[in-house]
Amino acid sequence: MTVFFWAMLILIGMVVADFFVPMLPSATLVTAAAGLVFGNPLLIGVLLVGAAVASWLGEFLGYRLFRSLRAGLASRGPRAVRGLITGTVAKLETLLQRTIIDHPYRTTMVARFLPAGRTALAWAAAGTAKPPYARMAALGGVLWAVYSVSLGLTIAWIAGPGLQSLVGSVVTMAAVGLFLGWVARRWQRTHPDLPEAAVLAIAAAPDAEPAAADDEARAA
Repeated sequence: MTVFFWAMLILIGMVVADFFVPMLPSATLVTAAAGLVFGNPLLIGVLLVGAAVASWLGEFLGYRLFRSLRAGLASRGPRAVRGLITGTVAKLETLLQRTIIDHPYRTTMVARFLPAGRTALAWAAAGTAKPPYARMAALGGVLWAVYSVSLGLTIAWIAGPGLQSLVGSVVTMAAVGLFLGWVARRWQRTHPDLPEAAVLAIAAAPDAEPAAADDEARAA
């Protein structure tokens, strides 16, 4: 149990850090851990809850950081936003923000399983007006934890617990990541470019509203 306790602390730290460093293999770690605790319902439950809570914590902390960053950019004017968010990134961000506004929970369910999806989702949500992000992050964390743990248990059930399960988890998660990355790139190519004005307006929201009012007053 002592080994499992320290392993859980490392796993939680990896899942939280994965938000800020998306290349960290947190999903692979959770999947492999599930295979190693195969057959122990208590440890499986602890792993499931720990992964979900760590995912939510990382996303919520990142979201608050992004809100502060975007507020600082908006206070410096549209040029600061344009300098940071341009081209394809701006197009994808605008599409993501529109879907967050219209369908926040559906967007979470899709974005959470794309490569670096949780980071992109938080950044885009930070530029929209008061999204239900705490609930979005909770939904994403639970779905991701259930998926990762279930996949690890399935691999362990097929290959048996231990080293074979560990190798199977690594290979499977790598294959899933490559497939989802291909889907994301294909989706990106099928969407047309969006107007730059719309990109900047959404990228600066909601903090840019007072600045916009001042610009209108000066123009009048």
